[in-house]
Amino acid sequence: MIRAARLAAAMLLACLGLVLLVEAPAFACTCKQAGLEQQAKQADAIFIGTIDSVATEGNDHTYSITASRAYLGTPERLTQVESLGSTASCGLGNLDAGTTYVFFANGTSSPYDADGCPGGTSTANPTRITKIEEILGEGTSVDPPPPPEATLDRVEESAPPGFARMAAPGGAAAIIGLLGLVVVRRLARR
Repeated sequence: MIRAARLAAAMLLACLGLVLLVEAPAFACTCKQAGLEQQAKQADAIFIGTIDSVATEGNDHTYSITASRAYLGTPERLTQVESLGSTASCGLGNLDAGTTYVFFANGTSSPYDADGCPGGTSTANPTRITKIEEILGEGTSVDPPPPPEATLDRVEESAPPGFARMAAPGGAAAIIGLLGLVVVRRLARR
């Protein structure tokens, strides 16, 4: 009897050990949305941007964005944000191209990382932007990079042709035209 109880206890411990070692199934995102001030403290970059396109690879999304205003960090005009595709796994989900969002992202350069909860990324609306500006100030405009400077590349090393050389073909055509008129006039007199 004692031997059977020990065997049962050993089997119970083995089963519990297996349960603890086996990977647990994924659970839905259940986090409490932090306040705006807390979200701002947790973010490395906060900026307004319009989604240009969305690339999906597996469950991950890469959003190509044109940033227009930065409140925290220094995003480039054309930047990217990566996130899990599913809102159930705390990702940003399917954000719509052409829509403007306020991104609360982590990282120091593109591609930034962002999540839906507790990150704070949401559609840019006047109320949300006003609250952000009350906390972080009015931000700075994200300007496009300046165009590249023009450079002069010499095609030839010789000097350009002089005026006489440029005018010679035109002068020759004018002389031939006048001679043609003289010939036509003489033929007309006969």
